[in-house]
Amino acid sequence: MVQKLSNKDVAIILNEIGTFLELKGDNPFKIRAYYNGARTISRISVDLKNLIKSGELEKIKGIGQALTKKIEKLVTTGSLQYYEDLKASIPSGLRDILRIPGLGAKKVRKLWQDLDIITLGELEYACNENRLVTLEGFGLKTQEKVLEGINFLKKYANRFLLNYALDEANKIVSILESHPEVKRISVAGSVRRKREIIKNIDIVADVDLKDRTEVLQFLSESTYTDSTLFSTKVPLTVNQNHTSIKSEIGMNVDIYFASSEEYPFIFRYYTGSKEHNQVLQKFAEEEGFILTEKNLFHGNDEILCSFEEEIYSTLGLSYIPPELRENGDEIELAEKNQIRDLITEKDLKGCFHNHTVYSDGSATISEMVKKSQELGFEYLGISDHSQSAFYANGLSIERIREQWHEINELNEKLDNFTIFESVESDILVDGSLDYPDDILKEFDFVVASVHSHFKLSLEEQTARILKAINHPSVKILGHPTGRLLLSRDSYKVDMERLIREAAKLNITIEINSNPHRLDLDWRWGKLAREVNLKVAINPDAHSLNGLNDIIYGVFIARKAGIPKENILNTWTVDKLIEFFKS
Repeated sequence: MVQKLSNKDVAIILNEIGTFLELKGDNPFKIRAYYNGARTISRISVDLKNLIKSGELEKIKGIGQALTKKIEKLVTTGSLQYYEDLKASIPSGLRDILRIPGLGAKKVRKLWQDLDIITLGELEYACNENRLVTLEGFGLKTQEKVLEGINFLKKYANRFLLNYALDEANKIVSILESHPEVKRISVAGSVRRKREIIKNIDIVADVDLKDRTEVLQFLSESTYTDSTLFSTKVPLTVNQNHTSIKSEIGMNVDIYFASSEEYPFIFRYYTGSKEHNQVLQKFAEEEGFILTEKNLFHGNDEILCSFEEEIYSTLGLSYIPPELRENGDEIELAEKNQIRDLITEKDLKGCFHNHTVYSDGSATISEMVKKSQELGFEYLGISDHSQSAFYANGLSIERIREQWHEINELNEKLDNFTIFESVESDILVDGSLDYPDDILKEFDFVVASVHSHFKLSLEEQTARILKAINHPSVKILGHPTGRLLLSRDSYKVDMERLIREAAKLNITIEINSNPHRLDLDWRWGKLAREVNLKVAINPDAHSLNGLNDIIYGVFIARKAGIPKENILNTWTVDKLIEFFKS
């Protein structure tokens, strides 16, 4: 079976080839060609198979004949021997070292060649021995940052971002559900609950006892990757209802088998969370029921349920969406039938924070609009970086006016679609914004974000952001904690104070739906509901494909329990215009 690779998969492989070549000290032009090729492929929305078939791939700037041949090999066969040989020639521990923030391939090569360091353990020991202090290109500060990075990696070892885990889970489910003896199958666990960081994948399958060994064998023989990665930890026999495997990217996957009668109960149980299950079980007991992993009793009578929803309704509760099952206030709300109407993907009418070629995006305004229309949107906010963001090609006032002119021309031509003129203004260290007031007031709205000075004290950072959101032009606070999941912790800030002040000012706080951010954190959902905070789900898209990330923001908004009517993306254009002018 040929492994099917997406554009994203191919881009990752090309980027890894560039990294491997850099580690080996290969030709810089060759290295750059792979990096550029990876960046180009990641921004292409057309299926690579179609571009190969039409002969258009080779004509795309940044690809060329040599890369085209390798990409064609990857797409048509699912593998590339050149890539496999390169990977085999690099000590595997170097790939772990590359995950340390701030350590690129050039510095990792230096560690390898000069200090013979090929594992994280060796690197940590070298830091403790101060061996990086005198190493060319490093020094004391770099050594301290490397140690911080190692500790960070230890803290989040064997954990994955939601988007990667969801992709892995869906691939495995798609294989299993094609087997005729699999009656029902679903992703459960923390992936179903849409946690932002995932440790393992849980899957529940409705399969008769006699067919379970056959189904697992089918999985091992027809995977989308090397079948050796799917070897079981414990061999499945006809007496077992659970097995563990490893996914392509090394995630632990637990598959739980159930009979048709047990399936709704086991599906609920392994969705979790553990804390939610404990509270629900206690609630059931107080109502005269016995709820177990596999069944439900009232007295001596067993109650059969065909679907998970029936379990909750039998207990006298409204249905609790899986995203909410974290032992917050979901049981209390369900008992009072007060779980608000949560957003779904079909409710989205547009988004507000997106970048184009004017700053550091890869698509034009027109291309972003076309993609938005394909997604069914009615409006789009263009919020390129402000002038202080020199690292992101931030817009001068002159270029801002040029962009306004283009947007106005496009809006005159578009039917039933509106482009909002916005900017992602840097919040400067003193809390002021990045343009004079006479420019800021000309935008439809301003997204204010922190991009620098992350080390300020809690009081300084909070005061800085509070000053910014009190500016009359600001309507959205972007990625409010600045965190990068599995990479950078949030800066110190009093989020409770920010949320309360934003609600008071009628300012929107962003749920940045880039899977690396997912910021605002869903754990602030209860407070957000209490103060009636408005939020905006934004992909912070820097490419056409980036617009698709908005779905992860939907997951987080649901997880926070934010009512649909408090999410700007569900509003009409007229309502938004009125809100932005208020």
